Amino acid sequence: MKCHKGLIILLFFISFTQLFAQGVKRKFRGVYEGSIPAYEVKMGKSTFAVKSSEIKLFLDRDSLFIEIGSYWYGSDYSVEKEENRFILTSSRENSGIPEQLFLDSRSKTVIRKGLAPQPDATLNRKGKLPRR
Repeated sequence: MKCHKGLIILLFFISFTQLFAQGVKRKFRGVYEGSIPAYEVKMGKSTFAVKSSEIKLFLDRDSLFIEIGSYWYGSDYSVEKEENRFILTSSRENSGIPEQLFLDSRSKTVIRKGLAPQPDATLNRKGKLPRR
C-alpha cells in the first residue's frame, strides 16, 4: 500500500511539473539559417575586420543547437511570450552572458541578438529537424 501511495505522489509530481514546462509549438521547431554580417572590432588603436559568417539554429522541443562556422554549442532554453513573438533565452558555455533569440510567430523568423560589436542576425526557417 505504501508503494502505491509513493507511486501516485511521484506521478502527480511529474505531471504537475510537465504542466508548467513551456516550449515552443511544433510548427516553430526546425532548422533556421542566416548569416552574421561583417563588422569591425576596435581594440586600442587597432581596428580588426571580421568577415561575415553563416549561422544555423536547430530548435527542438527542449533544446537548441547553434552552429556558427565550425563552432557549435547546445543548450536548453526558457521561453517568454510577448504579443506576437517568443523570447528564447539560453545559457552559453563558459560565459555568464545568455544567448537571446526572438522568434516571430507570424513570419517564422528568428533574430539572434549579437553581443557588441557583433550585429544582430536574422535567420529564416529552412525546414524540419533532421531525424536522430
